[in-house]
Amino acid sequence: MLELRIEGRSFGQPVLGEIFTTIRQGDRICLLGPSGIGKTTLLNAIAGLDHSLSAKAVPNRDKARVGYLFQEHRLLPWRTLRQNLAIVGADAADIDRVLDSVGLAGYADHLPDQLSLGMARRAALARCLVIQPDLLLLDEPFASLDPVRATELKHLILELLDRHPAMAMICVTHDAGDATDLANRLWYLDGQPACLQWDAPVGSPGTVEGVVQTLRNLDQVG
Repeated sequence: MLELRIEGRSFGQPVLGEIFTTIRQGDRICLLGPSGIGKTTLLNAIAGLDHSLSAKAVPNRDKARVGYLFQEHRLLPWRTLRQNLAIVGADAADIDRVLDSVGLAGYADHLPDQLSLGMARRAALARCLVIQPDLLLLDEPFASLDPVRATELKHLILELLDRHPAMAMICVTHDAGDATDLANRLWYLDGQPACLQWDAPVGSPGTVEGVVQTLRNLDQVG
């Protein structure tokens, strides 16, 4: 579906090094790595938000629909949920259907500030889904949520992925448990500049925790 051919870049100090890989339909990728290593930078590169990168870094990106759930919900506070989704081209029927699919039926005419953090994140997820994305990017979707709300959102994302098996996902997380629950493929970003130190399918239960702990130990030794 998408190829990454990132040849390295710099913000005065290198952030991303060489990253060559392919994102395929149905991939459920969890992206882990140390704090500040460049995971969000990589998502921004994939989404086309980093204009310092050559167009050749992600060829044919313009042929893929990308939905991006940022760390902040980024809903326009002066517009209702219905209006926020209409901005991306959704019609009334699609808005009601997608809000219902994320558990927000009946909230279409609420403003973002009238919602809890968990509900606002669901609304932002609905905005991603209403464009019927080929690739869904999630940047720490469970951050700042209490354990109950985080678990509810994780189950919702799993249900949505099961309903749309061709849709690919890349989810940034610090929690290997999230990857165990969500991923069929694991990326681990580390190094200076940052490269994918691990890019492989998830095997049997317990694989993710073992791989991540090994990579973290190697980083500490290094």
